[in-house]
Amino acid sequence: MKNERTKELMRYVFPAVGGLCVLFLYNIVDGIFVGQGVGATALGAVNMSVPFVTATMAFASMFPMGGATIIAIRTGQGDKEGANQAFMSALTLTTIVSLVLTVIGMVFAKEIIMLSGGSNLSSDMVDMSVEYLFYFMAFCFPMLMSPCLSVFVRNDGVPGLAFWGMCAGAISNIFLDWLFVFPFQWGIVGAAIASGLGQIVSCVVLLSHFIYKKGDMRIKKFHLNFSLMKTICKCGIPEVASQLTTPVTSFCYNIVLASIIGDLGISTFSVLSFLFSLANAILMGVAQGMQPLWGKSYGMQDKKSLSCYFKTSFWINVIISTTITIIFTVFAEEAILIFNDEADLVASGMKALPIFALSFIPMGINLIIAGYFFSIQRTVQANIISMSRGIVLKAIVIFLLPMLFGETVIWLSPFVAELITLGIAGIIMLQDKKNENYIAIKNSTVY
Repeated sequence: MKNERTKELMRYVFPAVGGLCVLFLYNIVDGIFVGQGVGATALGAVNMSVPFVTATMAFASMFPMGGATIIAIRTGQGDKEGANQAFMSALTLTTIVSLVLTVIGMVFAKEIIMLSGGSNLSSDMVDMSVEYLFYFMAFCFPMLMSPCLSVFVRNDGVPGLAFWGMCAGAISNIFLDWLFVFPFQWGIVGAAIASGLGQIVSCVVLLSHFIYKKGDMRIKKFHLNFSLMKTICKCGIPEVASQLTTPVTSFCYNIVLASIIGDLGISTFSVLSFLFSLANAILMGVAQGMQPLWGKSYGMQDKKSLSCYFKTSFWINVIISTTITIIFTVFAEEAILIFNDEADLVASGMKALPIFALSFIPMGINLIIAGYFFSIQRTVQANIISMSRGIVLKAIVIFLLPMLFGETVIWLSPFVAELITLGIAGIIMLQDKKNENYIAIKNSTVY
């Protein structure tokens, strides 16, 4: 039984981690090619679009992750038709929202950049930011549909294809980034178009799972069930709150840095943001990879497996987050040079990265605890943890710390926010244990 759990854990966690890493690599690869091929100003311009782009991805993640929770539980109960109904509902919601966000992102590109702190930046950086956001959002539908399909392919028992589908898009993006930025000299616009075309490739690969009917889920006619859609949104809120940590952090940092440091501060945070996204993808990938296993164990009322999966994932993230923090501390200069070699940017980044990376350790633990509660219908607990780390505390600390202690402590803000959240999560878990509900199966009706 123990070996079986280990195999299942490896089968789901590694593809989930890899898939999320690949997804976040789209922006990272854009940053590398733009930083090396266009310059530090363009690198900062890419970062100015990050709050809105990642916010759209966070908001849209509500539907696949909320649907996946219901699918996992219903699959554990043997209700395949109910699981497919949840799949089609989530897919429909993702489609509608992605089309609406496409229009908003393209029509109001300049207004979005100005709200993100553009009024304090040079006109060159603002113009580049608007261009990048406009063309990137033109591909909003495949950008949101690709991770959505990946989640459902993974929940349909084929995590390997979910991973390789994302890889196909990433490889295409890397090649097209090189082609458009260097030989074609399309600059920042080329990087945005390359990302969009890469997402289309990913969607095509992932759709093959449903076209050739390789699993239990089917793309077919279904009846709209607004009650089910409401439940999907409710289940997906903790995931939205968790993923909002990237856009909220970027948005707050952009405003603060633009006002106290200027273009160099934005360019420095741009590099840190790309590295943060990679660490966040790895740690969140563990939690997302565990989601089908937690959900199925919960649906089957297998308390022993549920406890085992939680403890294992907890220590996996502790080890991974500590390792990443050490790597970014020891090799800070090398990490910055990947993106740009301008002396001022490298010097600024080397000072900031070791401090900034401290937040990864409490962040990894918070993601596991929130993801666990989210997967077993404990949405209140999951929401408290996710909202605290992703939105409320992060915003407060980023604005408050420099006001109290000066601009030199600005890079410590994420660590302080994650540490406070960890304390809150610990209190919640102790309270649950006291009530004999921690890692327990509720004898109530599941979704």
